[in-house]
Amino acid sequence: MKKILLSIIAVLACTFAAQAQTIREGDKFFDGSTLYTVQEVRMGSIVYMTSGNPMSEPDSEVTLEKVKGKQGEYTLQPSRQADEPPFLFAEFGWRVQYVRQEGMNFLAVRKPNGDAMHIMVLTPDNLEDCLNQQETLESELPSDILCTALLNKTYLEKIPREELRLMRNEILARHGYRFASKDLQELFEPMPWYKPCKDNNAIRLNIIERTNIEMIKSEEALPEGLHPADVAGDVDQSDFEE
Repeated sequence: MKKILLSIIAVLACTFAAQAQTIREGDKFFDGSTLYTVQEVRMGSIVYMTSGNPMSEPDSEVTLEKVKGKQGEYTLQPSRQADEPPFLFAEFGWRVQYVRQEGMNFLAVRKPNGDAMHIMVLTPDNLEDCLNQQETLESELPSDILCTALLNKTYLEKIPREELRLMRNEILARHGYRFASKDLQELFEPMPWYKPCKDNNAIRLNIIERTNIEMIKSEEALPEGLHPADVAGDVDQSDFEE
């Protein structure tokens, strides 16, 4: 009897895990400016979502195809009425990961190198509430939210490129990362919270910190002039800490 109960529990656990990584019809995802609603999940593997009223012409469409045998893994596919990817600088075929861990539920569009370049957070709210939350996010000082809030592209587009570098490295500094770049050493060493660690390899980042670093790196990697907040003057990419 005990073995039977353990088997049932194991099956239920596996079923729940599979469901936990599955996008469902009616789910809503917000990317900082647009709220997408899943209108249909065809054949259990094709996810179709729009930003508009399904009874009228949609403003934007996103189509994802589930990767067979890989839990929570999708690819970005062409939509019914869209010839180009819905996310700027993304490409069809790129991996989209449904991240559900450490209390965070979001879709991450990933570049070929694995870095997230666009995120969409699962939400129960309507567009007005989402936009109000975004406004609150943008009113916060970066240092106050770097390690506690997911930073979407809408937020990062408004940050000057040189500040992006400092934001990314502050996440590491909060964990005592020892920097090779002299300017970063001089910036963080006076901070009362900065406690240099013995081994950078021992640092462990949470899902928010890891994703924020990837999102910032993706924004920094845009060619000069394509980041909306670019200002006059050259940015030396060679001295970016990795």
